[in-house]
Amino acid sequence: MAGTSVFDAQGRDYRWWVGQDNNVWANVEGVGVVNLGQASGVMKNRGAKQGMDESKWIEDPNKPASNDQGQVLTTTSGAGSGSYSTKSADDIALENRMRGIYDREIADINNNLNSQDSQLENELKSVENEYNTYKNEQQSSYNANENDYNKSTLQNQQNLQTNRNEITNRASSGLRGLLRILGAMGAGGGSVARYEAPGMVTSQANAEMSNAGQTYAQNQSNLDTDWGNYKEQYENDKKKLEDWREGQIKAKKQANYEKRNSLLADLVTAYGNRAQYGGDYGDNINKVYDQIAGNRSKINDLGKFAAPNYTGMTSVYKSPDLASYDTGNTNLTTQVTESNTSASSPILAALQGLNKKKTNNPYAYNKEA
Repeated sequence: MAGTSVFDAQGRDYRWWVGQDNNVWANVEGVGVVNLGQASGVMKNRGAKQGMDESKWIEDPNKPASNDQGQVLTTTSGAGSGSYSTKSADDIALENRMRGIYDREIADINNNLNSQDSQLENELKSVENEYNTYKNEQQSSYNANENDYNKSTLQNQQNLQTNRNEITNRASSGLRGLLRILGAMGAGGGSVARYEAPGMVTSQANAEMSNAGQTYAQNQSNLDTDWGNYKEQYENDKKKLEDWREGQIKAKKQANYEKRNSLLADLVTAYGNRAQYGGDYGDNINKVYDQIAGNRSKINDLGKFAAPNYTGMTSVYKSPDLASYDTGNTNLTTQVTESNTSASSPILAALQGLNKKKTNNPYAYNKEA
């Protein structure tokens, strides 16, 4: 195609260049790329001989490029052989924008990956704080229950001593009253006053002493059983708390490594997208795959932890038999002192009280100095 016939339409814009085949080419608005044929002379002036505007001249867009110019538009002319590609300013700007977008995405992913260590550290600190809170609450509960047990045990011991004192006082007072009556009836010096009456009172008192000891033993057995069961549950709760802590730590680590692998997978995609606009990211992608494999191995190791399955059943404390609660020898005896004054002998005997044997009472009841 010779001459300037393709430019006859008014207002039609174009760009022209001289190709490596020594043809003059033009990219005409509304027409496309056309071959204007061979021209002679210096490269740039060839187009001038075709009547082309000097200001419309551009470098050959198909000249072997040494730089990264991105995607080009290819159009084949109908007036000559060969096809040439061209790239608009908009194409170049778009490519630059896409490179910027993927570079920022890669930077953001790497920043997120770099923050995973501190995030895991904070999560593990949170677990440790929660663990310490639960542990302190457990210990506080244990201390409170132990204090209640000790106070109740002491109170039970004091109740036993009080009951024994009351039994002794009632026996002594009752015997004195009985002897007064016998004395008033003229039987103060007889065998009833000297032996039968004291024996009856003593027998009754000893029966009450035995009941008091049984009451003490039953109360203490109940206290020991409750306290023993609580300690068993306390030990189980401590084990559960330790298992909870270990499970939480491993779960946090596992979730963290899974998050890292998700980010690394995004990084592989971002590197691949960025490579479409220039640059070789093969080594980067290989390193990322190595990190993914390493994290996957850690995840598998953490997944081997199996938290114990608690059924809710706990061991039950077996308290000792009641007979094992030694309250000492508390049997009472009486001794009548002979007197020259028979009328006063029974009274004196009663006033002397009931002669208690030395016992092994652990609560120091009526022990002789």
